[in-house]
Amino acid sequence: MVRKGLKSITICAIVFLGVCAAGSELDEANRLFVLEKYDDAVKLYEEIASGGNEKEAAEALFGNGRAYQMLGEWKAARGCFERLLRERPDSELVLRSKIQIGQCEIKLGDLRKALVVFDDVERKYGEDEASIEATYNAANLNAGFFGDQVRNIRAAIEGYRRVLDSDAGKRYATQSHFGLGQCYMLLRDYPRAIEAFQLAMKDSPNTIWARFARDQMADAMRGFGSPSVLRRQDKAEELWPGFPRGALTSFEAAEWFARGLPGSRPSLRIHAVGFFTQSPDEGAGAVRVFYSTPTIYYRNHVFQSDRGTVDRANRSVVCMGNVKCNDDAVPPRLTITSGTLTLDLGKNKAVFSRDVRFERREGAALVQQLMVGELHLLLDSGKIEVPAE
Repeated sequence: MVRKGLKSITICAIVFLGVCAAGSELDEANRLFVLEKYDDAVKLYEEIASGGNEKEAAEALFGNGRAYQMLGEWKAARGCFERLLRERPDSELVLRSKIQIGQCEIKLGDLRKALVVFDDVERKYGEDEASIEATYNAANLNAGFFGDQVRNIRAAIEGYRRVLDSDAGKRYATQSHFGLGQCYMLLRDYPRAIEAFQLAMKDSPNTIWARFARDQMADAMRGFGSPSVLRRQDKAEELWPGFPRGALTSFEAAEWFARGLPGSRPSLRIHAVGFFTQSPDEGAGAVRVFYSTPTIYYRNHVFQSDRGTVDRANRSVVCMGNVKCNDDAVPPRLTITSGTLTLDLGKNKAVFSRDVRFERREGAALVQQLMVGELHLLLDSGKIEVPAE
């Protein structure tokens, strides 16, 4: 699966080859490359590489290596990139050549050499865009996408996080979220795997990576319901720190009593068909709670979704997938459906996004209807706000 991600590197190389040409022969070689006439391109690149123009020679060596890669001749490709490093050490293509040498080592089956190459680039070139590309490739190796020679899941997670934290890593964001999800699956950290797959689908919903993430989500949800998680299900009642367990026997009575206390806020109730767990390495103060198919009760509102994450410290909830809100307490009846819900209980506001459908009904009659990209529901008053586009 990850090998398909290397196509983006090929595309970048083709674009590069199309714009950096200086002479007519190099123009012609690049044109042959773009037309996928790699054998013809190789012959012309080799002639140019032996010429006296240093810049053109470096570009020809790089193009020759890429053409050999397209032909599947990985040793010949590696030889071209290594020759560029030896003969044109001051070329601006040196860094890109090192990345391609790493790719060749992967194809030749020497994952340890590839990892050494990528680690060296990352160490020497810092936040450069090519360095971030090397970090991403190293993370894929450590994740075991190409084999188990160098698998190091913790190192892979750190690598993906470095990519996501960098500006240059935005082009790899979706792939990195997917990679994180795979790593957390191997660690049996299903809540974090689910969260990572959700982000991959949210970043680029129409890409192949989102499809991969969607496929893996089912396995993550099944793991979510494993016996090790079920044994902790008794804690699902403790939604906010310090909430008295005894009050759970009568929520209405507890809320009625709480209204008379200074600074009191309505309690949040969640019934989940699935399961929850806390982030395993955050200690006793962990505040993240993960739910499958939760039904959330707050004030007069009932929210339903396929999956949700609760931040207990900040009194916020994020739900995704077939989100629905109902309010039958005050006519006309309110119904909102969308793809994502952010429930901010600190501000008593619900934000619905992604193809929101809003309806008000009085009996069977439709009173009001909206189709918008985003909609805000003020939980105190029940008022609806639609941000200006």
